[in-house]
Order: sequence, then C-alpha cells, then structure tokens
Amino acid sequence: MAASASVLAPSSAHADDFSFDLPVFGHTTFSMTSTTTARYRGNNYDTNLFDDDFGSLQQRFDLALQGDELRLEVRLDTFLPFGFERTVTLPGSGTVTPLASWFGDQAQNGCTPGREASCYLSWDVRPERIVLRWDHESWSVELGDTQLVIGRGVALSFRKVDLLGVDNALRGAHVRFDDGHFRFRLHTGLANPQNQDPITLRIFQDPADIVAAGTVGVTFGPSDMFALSGHAVRVWFEEEGRDFFTHTGELRYDRSVDVLGWTFEAPSLADGHLALYAEANGLRRTTQRSTGTGGLGPEEHEFGRGIYASAQLLADNLTVLVEWKDYTNFLVAPTTLEGNPWRIYSAAPSLEFDGPQRLRVIGNQRGGSVRVDYAFLPGPWQFSVNGSFFGLNEENLRDPFDGILVTHGWLTLQKRQEYGEGLNWSVNASAGFRQETLLHDVTGTTRHRGDMDRRMIHGMLDVTLSEGEHSFDIVLDQRYEQEVPFDSVRDFQVGGVSLTYTYNIQLALSLGLRWTNYKVGENVARAQRDYNFLGGEMYPSLEVRWNFDPGTFLRGFVGTTPGGTICSGGVCREVPPFEGVLLQFVGRL
Repeated sequence: MAASASVLAPSSAHADDFSFDLPVFGHTTFSMTSTTTARYRGNNYDTNLFDDDFGSLQQRFDLALQGDELRLEVRLDTFLPFGFERTVTLPGSGTVTPLASWFGDQAQNGCTPGREASCYLSWDVRPERIVLRWDHESWSVELGDTQLVIGRGVALSFRKVDLLGVDNALRGAHVRFDDGHFRFRLHTGLANPQNQDPITLRIFQDPADIVAAGTVGVTFGPSDMFALSGHAVRVWFEEEGRDFFTHTGELRYDRSVDVLGWTFEAPSLADGHLALYAEANGLRRTTQRSTGTGGLGPEEHEFGRGIYASAQLLADNLTVLVEWKDYTNFLVAPTTLEGNPWRIYSAAPSLEFDGPQRLRVIGNQRGGSVRVDYAFLPGPWQFSVNGSFFGLNEENLRDPFDGILVTHGWLTLQKRQEYGEGLNWSVNASAGFRQETLLHDVTGTTRHRGDMDRRMIHGMLDVTLSEGEHSFDIVLDQRYEQEVPFDSVRDFQVGGVSLTYTYNIQLALSLGLRWTNYKVGENVARAQRDYNFLGGEMYPSLEVRWNFDPGTFLRGFVGTTPGGTICSGGVCREVPPFEGVLLQFVGRL
C-alpha cells in the first residue's frame, strides 16, 4: 500500500512564535514544509517485471530562513524502496528467477545477473536544493539553486513541469539588477535537475552540463511603455563517454550550444487595450566527434532560429490573441539527442490546444494561431473560438513546410460560477478537431502528399453544482484518434469521467474512471494482455483529501491510471500506467 505523512504545521495565528534574531540575518522567520509519501506500486504493464509490486517511502523537507535581506532555503529529499521478496517468471523463457529480499537497493540485493539495467530501484538521500539569497534595493544575488526563464522560455528555461515530472534548476551564481528602467541578469552554474524521476521513481545522476547566460534590458518611451532587451546563452554539454570530474573514460563526442537573441515588449498600448511581444533567437550547435585515438575531430556546426511573436487586443467584451512561431532546428538540448526527459532547457510556446493530446517535435515548426474570446457581460457566459495552422518536420534540418501540415480548431462555451443562496451552477464545454496532413511523399510506402497522417476529435464537459457547503463537480472528456504509422490506419480512443464531492473547503472525495485502447508497441501490448488489470483498458480510481489548515492536508489515492504520452509546453514523454495505493500528508510550519 502507499501512505504519506508530514509534520503538522501550526495555524497562522502562531506564526510569530517562529521569529527570532540571528547574527547577519537580523530579524528572522523560520518556515518548514514536510511531506511524507508512502506508496505501493503494483503492475505498471511494461515489459520490465523487476519494477512491479513494491513499496516505497519518500520524505521531503523544505526549510527556509527569511531575514531582513538574506534568505536561506534548503530542500532535503529521501527515497527508500522496500518489499521485494518473490519469484519472477520471465515471459517466453519459461525460467523462474528468484529475486532475493532486499531493503533499499535493488541492484545490490538479489538482481538477476545481466539484468542490472532493469533493477534500477535504489535508496537515495540528498540535499536537492540549496540557495542563499541577498536582496538589497535594486540588487538580488543568489548562490545555489534557482529556477529561471529568459523571455518566454525560448532561449532558456529552468523550471518545474509537474505534468512531465521535470524539476530543473541551475546550481551556481546568479546576479540580478532592476531599478525600474535598466536591468540585467547574469547566471552561471551546473544544471541540477531533480535526481528522482517522480513518475518512474528512478534515481539518476546530474548531467555535468555547464550553463552561462546573461540578459540586459531597458524601458523607454512615455510612461516606460516599451521594453527592449538582449540575451546570450551558452551551454557546454557533458562530454559523452567521459567523466566530467576525472576526465576518464572513452570520449565519444563533445558538443555545445550558443543562443543569441532579443525581446521587445509593449504591454499597455492604446490605453491598455493592446499588448505586443516579439522575441527572436539564433542558435548554433557545435559538435566534435572522437577520432578513435583519444582526440577530437574538427568542429561541426548546425544553425537554427527560434522566433515568437504575439499581439493581444482587449476590448470591453472582446479579447483577440494572435500568435506566430518559427522554430527551425531549435532546441537548446534536443531530447532526440539527449534521450532524457529531465534534460529540458527550453520551453518555447507551442500554440497548441491545452488539453490531452499527443504532440510532435517542437523544435521545427512554423505557423500561427488565433483565439477570440467574447464575454456576454454583465452575465456569466463566455464563448471562445481557437484555431492553429502550422507546418512541422521531424527532421530538424528540413523546412517545416516540407513535413506535415497541422490544422486544429476548437470551441469553448463557459458559464462562470455565481454565488448566492440556493443552487448555483457552472459549466465549461469544449470540442475540437485536429488534422495532420502529409506535405511530401513517403518513400517506400503508398502514402503521398495530401494524405492524412493523423486526425483527432476531442470534447470535454465540466459541470459544477453547489449549494451551501456542498458541491459536486463532474468532468467527462473523450477523444478519438486515427493515425497511419505505416500503410494502415489505426483507430483508438482515450477518455474518462470523474465525480468530485466537496464539503466546505475541508473534504474532497473523487471517483474516477479512465479508459483507453491505445497501446505503444508490440511488446507493451503483449505485456498488457498478459498482466492486465480489467483488460488493460479500464482504469478506476478513488481519491480522498482532507484539508486541516491552508497548506496542511492528508490525501489518499487507490486505483489505476493509464499510461501513454503526456505533453506540456510542447515537450512530451511516455509514461507507464500506474496501479497501486498512495497516501500523502503535508504539513507547513
């Protein structure tokens, strides 16, 4: 089973009990968030039978001291898997492999010889985040881990993406200055992603990637209505095959990336009715390959560009947003080269529908989108229509409009929640259609320019009913997809429904059911047939949450969730299904 506990925090009325005077810091307040999570994971329906049926305990402490001008933050992470003591039958081989009882490290406690890569579960204790920050008037200086975004994230983005299980920070020195008219930032350090993947629970080592970045900008014009800035980024990636600190090992290749760009912003033109933004970036990727004799060959260069622009018009009842993107061979750390979902150093706006769908390569796209929102004021109803049109190419060195044409449109109708005596209700409904069409003939197949490559029909309905301290929320979503992986059409569907009951702000009880008949690859499909749960297509779940005080809650989950592709900010990753129990208790002090 899975359980989670944390230290109970005192109420806000006693917050003064945790303030005191310290040397250097001055008058100081202390805060702590403690999160303890216990989990039991059953079958995750992949072909690895060594990461099923085990328990784990996670403990996280977020500690902070806030002084007059100094702030110290520390995050401590602990992970301990346990509970393996069984036999594993390997499909197709007919052999039964004993996996010895272990506590904390699977690979060192009974893993079958030759299958160490599958036995990846191990204990871990580390200070995941440490940062000391000094703020004084227009200055801010940090030593340690910080998350940062340059512009709209096209050139550089170290951030947390909960949906993908990614939490990146830059560990080093950071200087910021902003007096309201002139500003600059300098950042340098080592990439420091969270070392445990919260989706697979695998512990991995930090890549020894060195990052240096800087920005400088000014505001000008009447009331400083315009802002112009320039930025530069350089990333030295860890030498492939060679240890960063000892320089031992067989060097295979070395590479780096340079980004140079500018941003322009006018957020409040025409008495606040018009906002403009533009960003342009040029990229150079340098690669040196091993000569096989311990040295490196000549430098090889690739070039790309990342351009994004938007214009937003705001009227009394009407809002219009127009966006444009041109990403040509542009990813600071391409996942196609790195192979690690946590090595995400940029987050370019995707202009995609913000909902469940499978996206494709983000670094090689050109096109735009339009969104029109109309509010029927003074009433609670609002209507929006969205459309996007762009080309993409999964071969980064080719023009996006030599690949696939994507057209996507969707409508949304919303009634905002109104509060008063008696029964209150709200509704949010959306429906859309996405078509992906080939812009070239596919060699060796019967597929030609103009043929469908993929299409999707999707819809969502969210209805909330409330009266007094009681409320019900029901959400239904469904999508149908067709794709042509080779010469045949494959159909599948993905959907779900959930019902949530809330009492006051303390209790939330959710019943969920997801369904899908989408399977990734022959091996995974066979594993789902052999070790499935309710046919491998239905995924029921129950979640209960009790809020004690703001920030202090107990949450329990039991059931299953489907796997598949999840996407955020144009970046996607494949995740396995989950079957098990989780209990979490979070407290704040």
